[in-house]
Amino acid sequence: MNPLALVTGAGTGIGRALALRLIARGCDVLALGRRAAPLESLAAEHPGRVTTLALDVSGREAPARIVAALGERTPRFVVHNAATLEPAGPLENLDRGAFAAHLETNLAAPLFVTQALLPRLEAGARVLHISSGAAHRALAGWGPYCMSKAALHMLTQCWNAELGPRNVLVGSARPGVVDTPMQETIRGLTSEDFPDVEAFRRMKREGALLPPEDVARFLAWMLLDANAEQFAGAERDIRDADIEPLWRA
Repeated sequence: MNPLALVTGAGTGIGRALALRLIARGCDVLALGRRAAPLESLAAEHPGRVTTLALDVSGREAPARIVAALGERTPRFVVHNAATLEPAGPLENLDRGAFAAHLETNLAAPLFVTQALLPRLEAGARVLHISSGAAHRALAGWGPYCMSKAALHMLTQCWNAELGPRNVLVGSARPGVVDTPMQETIRGLTSEDFPDVEAFRRMKREGALLPPEDVARFLAWMLLDANAEQFAGAERDIRDADIEPLWRA
C-alpha cells in the first residue's frame, strides 16, 4: 500500500503542487481545503490516489473530522500548509476577534490537528510545518502573521522535544516568496496597511516569485529523502545553497 500524506491547504498554490509531487513520488494523499471544487479537481486527475475533505482547519471540530476521514489508514506524512495573512494593517487598528481567528488557523490548527493524529502516527512519521521568513523578521502591517509564524516555529521545537523519543519527527520549512493566491492578497494591500507592498508588486512584475512546483520539489525532498537531521535539526530554507543540489537532484 502506498504511504499516505495528509496535506492541508491542498486546493491551490503550494499545497496543490505538493500533493501532485507526492503522488508522482508514490504517495496517496488526503487533501484538505476550504473549498470542495479544487479538491475534487485534484482527485479527478488522479483517480484512486486522492481522498478529499472540504473543511476549515480552524474549526473546533476539524481534528475529529480529519481523523474520521482517515478511516483505518495511518498517515506517514502530515503537512500543515494552510495559513492566512489576514488581518493585515497596523497593530493599533487590530480587531481582537480577527486576531483570534488568525491564530486559530495559523497556530491552533497545526497544534490540535497533530494532537488528534498522535495515536495514528507510527515511528518514522514526519510532520512538516510551512513556515516563513516572517517568523524571524518583523514587518510593519504583518503583525499577526509574523507572530503566528514565530509561534509555529516554537511549536516545531516543542513537538520535537516531546515526540523525539517516539521517533516522530517535526520539521519546518521556509518556502520563500512563492507565486500563490496569498501573494495576490499581499499585492492588493494598500501602502498604509503594508508599507513594503510595492516590493512585492515589483517581484511579480519582474518574475522573481518562485513557482509552486519548485517549492513542492523542496518540500517533497524534506519529507521523503532528507535524513533526520536534515528534516528536523533546524528550520530549512529553500534558498539555502547547501541543500539546493539535494532537492533539485
